[in-house]
This record gives sequence, structure tokens and C-alpha cells, in this order.
Amino acid sequence: MNTFYASFLAFASVAFSSVAVSPAAVLAESEEQARGPYLRLGAGVQWPETSALKDQRCSSTSPPALFGCGPGDDGRSLGAYGGFDQAPVVDAAIGYRWTSWLRTEALLNWSPQLNVSAQSNFLGAGPNQPVRSSGNGLAGFGVLYVDGPSIATVRPFIGAGLGAARTSLADVTYRFPAISSDAVTVTSGGRSTSFAYLLTAGVSIPVSEKLDLDLAYRWTDLGTVKTNAGSAKIVRPAGRSNLEIAGTEIDLQSQAVLASLRFRF
Repeated sequence: MNTFYASFLAFASVAFSSVAVSPAAVLAESEEQARGPYLRLGAGVQWPETSALKDQRCSSTSPPALFGCGPGDDGRSLGAYGGFDQAPVVDAAIGYRWTSWLRTEALLNWSPQLNVSAQSNFLGAGPNQPVRSSGNGLAGFGVLYVDGPSIATVRPFIGAGLGAARTSLADVTYRFPAISSDAVTVTSGGRSTSFAYLLTAGVSIPVSEKLDLDLAYRWTDLGTVKTNAGSAKIVRPAGRSNLEIAGTEIDLQSQAVLASLRFRF
């Protein structure tokens, strides 16, 4: 969160630097920014924050937790550390401008490639324990924007949104090359729904009378991505087995940069 706030405040301060929002300035732009609906489509790249895949409840015994409580090989709590990879993100929104400086949106945000890359720290399994999975997420937000007055032809904005996210994660694969080249544990994936929110700042650049280009920085919290309890497939040099395992979870927060086209009807 500290990294996010520093980045967000820095971006917002640049966007609004040398801008003193006054009633006169707002009124002067009212003719240019008439109220009414608009459609916005955009895409960008997100950089998820470092996170850890851990047990939903490390003390679970029925079924047993995958990791359990206590420290791992590296001294940290047992888990898989790393998080989600850099990934694309897509926006589709319907909005309405209420005044020259205030607008709202119903936003759908799609993350088509939520791939997990991490390292687990099971005791006695060696220093290299790669963990991989793939997934996706769809979030819906109600977003409120405040637009500042134009500087030349560029208009800064800030915004905040609340909503919900539906995320899914495929089976999670844990490999243990220090044990053998084919030593692997595969646990169940899962789907989950979480409260979500976003904060954003950016600038709008007019392209034509009804079309604007929005360039934005965004921080998004899509909540917790969970896997289900289920049968874990375990392959070791001594043979194969199955074991019922409790579910795991990992938090998903990310920073992103996006470019959008906003068409006013």
C-alpha cells in the first residue's frame, strides 16, 4: 500500500500541478463539456503487487492444510511467494457527465491472463520450488470522476470506484526439482468473488469534437483469489498418491497504465 500511495499521489500531483480549480474556470468550460452519456473503451498493462499463496486456514486438519503453520525453509511463514505476472487489462464503460467537472461510469474491467509465478518454501524440498497457475478476472465498478480545468488542450482528472470482482484460478502446480525431475504436486483451482475498489488519475486529450483520448494510471484491489479444497495429486520417486487438501488464497492488487477512447453521444 505504501508503494501505491506514493505512486498515486505523485501522478495526481503532476496531473494537477499548476492547476487552481476555480468556479470561474469550471463555468468557462461548461460549453465544451456538456452533460450527457458517453462510451469508453480502453486497454493497458497491469503490474500486480508481490503477494503470497497461503492456506486459507493454516491450522486446518479436516481436510489438512497444504502448507500448515510455522516457518518454511527460508524462515518466512510456509507458503508460495511471488504473485501474479505482468498482464494485459481491458476496459469497457458507459458513463454520464453530470456537470462540467463531474462524471460517473459503470465500468467492466477484464484481466484475461492472471498467471501466478511463485516459489514455495516447503521444508526439506530444496531452494528451488517453482509454483505455477493461470487464471482470469472480471470486475465491475461504479466510478466517480472529477475533471480539472484544461491546461492548453489537456484536461487532468482523478477518480475512485467501488465494486466486485469474480476471479478464477486453474489447478496449481508445485514442482520440486531437488527431489527429482518429475516430483510434482497439483492442487485444485477455484473461483471466488471479492469486494473490489480502484483509484485513478490521468489526463484527457481531445481528438475530435466528440472523441477524447484518456491516458491514466490506476491502482486496483480485486480482493482475494481462492482455490478450492480438493484432491491433490502427488508424484514422487516412490510413487503416486492422492490426498485431500484444504483451499489456499492469494491477494490481488495491481498498478496499471491504460489508454482509452471516450466517445460522447
